[in-house]
Amino acid sequence: MKLSLILLLIFLLSSCDFIVEKFSKKNDVVEQSFSIDSSSTDSKSINGEVRYKFPSGKLKSIVNYKDNKKIGISHSFYETGEKQYEIPYVDGKKHGEVKWFYKSGKLYRSTSYIAGAKHGPQRKYWEDGKIKSEMNYMDNMMCAGLKEFTNIGKQKEEPQIKVKHVNLLRDSDMYHLELSLNMKFKNVQFYIGELLNGKSLPVKVNSFMSELETKKGKAIFKFSIPKGRNANRDIPIVAVVKTAYQNYYILSTKTNVNVRNPN
Repeated sequence: MKLSLILLLIFLLSSCDFIVEKFSKKNDVVEQSFSIDSSSTDSKSINGEVRYKFPSGKLKSIVNYKDNKKIGISHSFYETGEKQYEIPYVDGKKHGEVKWFYKSGKLYRSTSYIAGAKHGPQRKYWEDGKIKSEMNYMDNMMCAGLKEFTNIGKQKEEPQIKVKHVNLLRDSDMYHLELSLNMKFKNVQFYIGELLNGKSLPVKVNSFMSELETKKGKAIFKFSIPKGRNANRDIPIVAVVKTAYQNYYILSTKTNVNVRNPN
């Protein structure tokens, strides 16, 4: 019986423009179903619905294709069967509101995409439907202005960058800026540089800013001032702070250094 089925599939693949392929495991559960356009220059062009499964055989996701590109809304599932994601595609790229669900079916997170890039608001929700956090993206770049809320609806305080000036010019040519936050966070990274448009963190941040060695939420920016010279400039500082909600505060400030090396 199995040999006859295989021969039938081979015959169909060699003679038809529209193919439905079925790959079975236990109990003849259909794994994938899609069409192959034999008139296409790409012999592997996929059109139609494809079903992916976990190694256990349980349904993992349902994706629709047109000419090998994802289209429409794809659906992903927890291995226990509950819906996990809804992802809209246009011409192979995420476009629209990507939704992530709790196992209960309640919305956990929604993220706005335009032509494959995160662009617009990303919101997270508590399981009872109350807002948990809200931040914005611009062309995949995280933006300043994250807001987080407790499960009783109280907005959390945004941390602030603290700068301590340490003048070592009497004994050396060095001047230090000691950087920290006004509250404790486990995951903090400081940079010297400016946000794009004053609000967006570049995706390849190290190509635009100087990363400072940051340990336990603190960093030191060290620079020299030649003997007998004046320094009068604004130093731009950026901090990226990961929160317990798995979000990021994008913080920035400037501090003025106006000193003279007296030596």
